[in-house]
Order: sequence, then C-alpha cells, then structure tokens
Amino acid sequence: MLPGDGTTAFVLGTGPDLPVEALGRLDSYFTIGVNRIWRTGFVPTVSFWLDGGIYDENPAHFDRTLCVCDASVAARPEHIGLRLRVGGLPRFLNPHFLYHLPHTGAVAALWAVSIGCYPVVLLGMGCRDDGRDRRQLAAMREGLRAIKAADYRPRGACFPTLWQWSGHLTEFDQNMQSYYLRPADTGALVEDLREFYR
Repeated sequence: MLPGDGTTAFVLGTGPDLPVEALGRLDSYFTIGVNRIWRTGFVPTVSFWLDGGIYDENPAHFDRTLCVCDASVAARPEHIGLRLRVGGLPRFLNPHFLYHLPHTGAVAALWAVSIGCYPVVLLGMGCRDDGRDRRQLAAMREGLRAIKAADYRPRGACFPTLWQWSGHLTEFDQNMQSYYLRPADTGALVEDLREFYR
C-alpha cells in the first residue's frame, strides 16, 4: 500500500491563476506547494522543488513542511531527495523517482500520483503568460499536456486522476463541494511518507 493511497492532493503552482485568497480552505487537505509557494503566505503539507537555491531563499518556511526535492539539491539530510529520471513518461510511475519535465508543478503532480493520491488537483498551473520567456512557457505547457495525456488513472476509477482548476473563485467554490475530494490526516500522512522513504 502506498502512503497516499486514495488521498486527495492539491498541487499548488505559483502561476497567476493560483487563487491565493482561497488557499486557507485547503488546510485540512494534503497540499504540495511548488517552488516559491512561500510568497503566498500559505504553508503546504509538502514543499517541492527541483532547482538548487530554492530552500535557501526561505529556510524558516521550508522547515515547517515536509520537503521533497531532486536529490542533487536537497539542502538537509531530512529532506526526501529523489533521483530525476529523464526521457519519456513510463506507463507505471515509481515513487522513488521524479520524472523530469520543464514544469515543476507537473513533476510534483506525477509524484503525488506515484504515491497513490487520487484525485490530484492542479491549481496555479495554467501556464498563463506571467512575463517569462515564451519558449519556457511553451515547454511548460507541453509538460502539462504530457501528464494529462498519460492519464494515470487507478484501476476502477471513473474520474480522471489529474483535475486542473482554473483558479476562478466561483469554480473553486463549486469544485470544493465535490464528493471526490477527501480531507486527510496530514500529520499521519507525513509520518507515513517519512517511513516509506526511510
């Protein structure tokens, strides 16, 4: 059994479509904040990054969360550092690897799927123009498209594993009423994850 088996996960990217004012409503859910999520003031269950130096930007924030990152940029021994796999996406995900894509939120979403989370809600990951280089945005959009096309659906599941929300508050309110979303005992889940990776 995987540590996140059947747990709803919210992957929080830092794009302009992230509904920052609504994040407090996710306190009872398993949340994975990507890269500089600390700028929002929200403290997720897991902080997730691939690039070096992210942790050093705000250690006080990251030390309040479980940290999952590329093994080559783990700043502390207690961080769960996983190896990056480059190449096409496999048919079955292994929770001991991160699958490299040019969109850190997409990598975090695949990790959530690999540990058994269902559904995985994508917030702040719409790849809307935020002033970054157009080639980077195009690569990020392609990474997001690739994980959606892979459709890593658990056996017998009728609902897609990856559920992207636009960030509009009306849609957020409606989607939060879904019976597919399940709050989690995040403390127990964090301990299960630490034990799983020990």
